[in-house]
Amino acid sequence: MKTLRRTQRPLVEPDREWEKGSELIVVDAIADEQAGELLVYYFARFPGQPHANILCLARSTDGYTWTKPDCGDGTNIVMRSSGDEACWRSNTWGEFMPVTVLKDEREANPERRWKTLYWDRPNATMPSGICLATSADGRRWKPRFPQPVITSMNDAMSMIAAPVDARSPFGGAFFIYQQTWKYNARLSTARDSLAGCHRRISIWTSSSFGGHWIGPVTILEPDDEDEPDVQFYWLTPFKRTDGGYGGLLNCHHTNDQTMDVQLVSSQDGWTWKRENARKPLLGLGPQGRFDSGSVIATARPVRWRNKTLLYYRGYATVHDGQLHEPDLPPPNPALGVGLAEFDDELVA
Repeated sequence: MKTLRRTQRPLVEPDREWEKGSELIVVDAIADEQAGELLVYYFARFPGQPHANILCLARSTDGYTWTKPDCGDGTNIVMRSSGDEACWRSNTWGEFMPVTVLKDEREANPERRWKTLYWDRPNATMPSGICLATSADGRRWKPRFPQPVITSMNDAMSMIAAPVDARSPFGGAFFIYQQTWKYNARLSTARDSLAGCHRRISIWTSSSFGGHWIGPVTILEPDDEDEPDVQFYWLTPFKRTDGGYGGLLNCHHTNDQTMDVQLVSSQDGWTWKRENARKPLLGLGPQGRFDSGSVIATARPVRWRNKTLLYYRGYATVHDGQLHEPDLPPPNPALGVGLAEFDDELVA
C-alpha cells in the first residue's frame, strides 16, 4: 500500500458544547453510496471521566470535512454509557468506549441491522466488559443484553462479521479480537503499565451476534523475528475484495513507549501473515507534529472516491503519557484525528 496523502494537522476539533474538554477518536467510517457520503462514527473521550464519554455521528462527502448533524435532541450524540456514574466510581478498569460499528446486510431483523461493540459497565454489581448493542438506523441504540457478554480484560478489542463460508476451528458468524496477556520476564519494567506482561491478540467467536462467545484463543503474538520489546496492542480487521481479511496491527514498543501500525492479512481470520516486511504501514509523524509520538488505527479503513481512507489518532506523547520529544516545546495541537490516503483497492 502506497501512501498518497496524510494530514499535517488534526482534521476536526471538539467544537460542540457537549464535546468540550474531550479528545475525539474515530470508531468507524461507513460508506453510504446511495446518499453519496461517509457516515463517520467517533467518540468524545473525557480523560478521567469514564462515564462521560459519548458516541457521536458526523457526515462527510470528501472524508476531510465533517458536518455534525442533529440526531433528534439538538446534538449529534447517538449513544452514552448505559451505567450511571456510581457504576464507574468503584470500577478499576476501562471506560465507556465504543470500538466498532457495523451495518449488517445479512441481518433479517431490520431492528438489529446495525450493530456495535463497546466497553461499558451497565451494572455496579458486575465488572465492566465487552457489550453489544443494535439499532435500526445507526442512531438510536439498544443494548442487546443488560450485562457484558465478556468480562475478561481488556478494552482493546474489535469485531468483524465473518464470511458465510468462513472455515475456522469454532466456526462463527462474528469474530471479536481482544488484547490478552502473556507473562514475559524479559520485557523492560521501567515504564510499561503491564510490567513483565506481553500484549498479544486473541479471538472470540459466536454463531450469532446475540449467541454464546467461545474464546479466547491466541492467534497473533510477537515472535523471534520481532524486536524483543514489540507488543501487539490492537488488531483492527477489515474485509478485502478477495474474500479474505486485512488487518491493522497496532504495535506497542516497550522501551520508548511509542506506537505504530503494521499491515497483516488472513484468509480465514485466524492465521495471519505479516506484510511489508513488518515495516510500519503508518509510522510516526515528523518531529514537532501532533502524531510524532504515537499513531493508533482502531477504525477500519474505508474505500471512498477511488481511494482508501484510514482514520487514526495521533499523539505527540507516547503510551505512558510522556512527550516523545521532551527537549522540544510540545506541538499545538498535541493530539487529534488524522487521515491517511492509500492507493490500495483491496478494501471491500
